[in-house]
Parts: sequence; structure tokens; C-alpha cells
Amino acid sequence: MNFFEKIPKETKVSPISKELYLKGDKDVAVLILHGYTGSPHDMYYIGREINKAGFTIYIPRLSGHGTNSIDFLNSSWKDWLRKSYESYLNLKSYYEKTYVLGLSMGGVLATILAEKFEIEKVVLAAPALLTVDWRIKLTPFMKFFIKRIPKKNVQTFDDHNLDFLAKNYWNYDWPSKAADLYKLERLAVKNLGDIKSKLFVILSEKDDAVPLSVKNLIETHVHSNYDFLILKESGHVVVNDIEKETVAKETINWLLN
Repeated sequence: MNFFEKIPKETKVSPISKELYLKGDKDVAVLILHGYTGSPHDMYYIGREINKAGFTIYIPRLSGHGTNSIDFLNSSWKDWLRKSYESYLNLKSYYEKTYVLGLSMGGVLATILAEKFEIEKVVLAAPALLTVDWRIKLTPFMKFFIKRIPKKNVQTFDDHNLDFLAKNYWNYDWPSKAADLYKLERLAVKNLGDIKSKLFVILSEKDDAVPLSVKNLIETHVHSNYDFLILKESGHVVVNDIEKETVAKETINWLLN
């Protein structure tokens, strides 16, 4: 049975997970990539703010995200990287310049694209080049035995759409998909030294998923120009948390200069 036959007939994209494309008045586009188990809705705020500054923005939905858990289980790191790659090439064919911004796994994908295509400017928001959860290193073996592990702290939301995403993604650990994330992490870290892009890296001291030691990793291995924004209060989704206005403002200023 192929992956397509496994997908439920009722599969559809959640209303808050729709892709977003907004045209700006500059001949510059920004590809914006969401994270692992996330969806475009995490990136709507910063995307719209960047668009207000004149940039065209495109927020794609990575395969298996924003639909349901079966669809997610039947996607892989190759699908996520391919979607990012195709999205970048399509934007690049229309605009004089195309930059990339990625959150978490999206930051990992952005790192891989930066090394491959020598993109002029790349924003890495809480890039999952390292992760706090040490178990990710075991997932290449765990994936053969365990599909999903219920989390102890189940999330519930009053918003029906958020609650649907929580039940299908956030309330479980997914060893096989975490193994895919780990594969992307290793690909990205391996080639950090080859990056020629200018980087703007956003990290938070209260991020419980990506450690602040990513800063040291970049300082040690990246030889191109880079700037850091270190936040004090935000959680992992730094582009849409308590300091999101600061993140958007500083990101836009960096993109414009």
C-alpha cells in the first residue's frame, strides 16, 4: 500500500493552516517556513508585518502539516525539503531577490537552502540545529517500533481549529517524524561552514525546545556575516509569542539594511 492509499478521504487543510501569499511593492520576496508539527498560522503575524514593509511574502504549508496525523505520518524529511526547495525556486523566478525566514525546523530547512543556493539574506528563528530533548538521537531506532507516544501534559484549546491541531500533532511525540527532523538537523549542521549568506538569528532564553547553545554553534562554524537577537521572555515560537512585535520590527530592519 502506497502512502496515498493510506490518507483518509476526509483529509483537508485546517482553516488556520492555509498557505499565505501577499504581494508587496518591492521586487524582493521572502519565503517563510513554519516548523515541525506547526503550520502556516504560526507565521501569519510576522508574514503580514514583513509584507507591510513592502516585501512579497509566501508561507507554504509543508507536507503532512495542518491536515491530520495520518497524513503527517506519511510525509518525510524529503517532502518537507522538496516543498521548501520548490517554493524558493518559484519565488526566485519572479523576483529580483528572494530571502528566506524559517522557524524551528523551518530554520533548519532555511539553513540547507542557504548553503545550496547562496541566498543573500536568511533569518533563522529558533532554528532547531540543536534540540533540548536528547531523545531525538534515539529516534532513528525508535521509529521501527513506536509510531506515537502520548504526552503527559495534554493541550486543549477553546478554539476548535487549534484543538484539532493539538489532538492530531501536539499531544503526541512522533519518533519516526522526529527521526526525519533529526536527519535534516544533521544535514544542516554538516554544511554550516559552507554558508555564504548573511544570517539574522533569533533565540530566546526561555525556549524549551531549542537551546541557547545554538548561538555558540553558529559562531563556531559559520564564516559569513551574522547578527543575533536574544529574547528574554518568548517561548519556542518566537515569531508569534510575547515579544513578537520586537521580533518583527528587528527582522524588518535587518532585511531592509
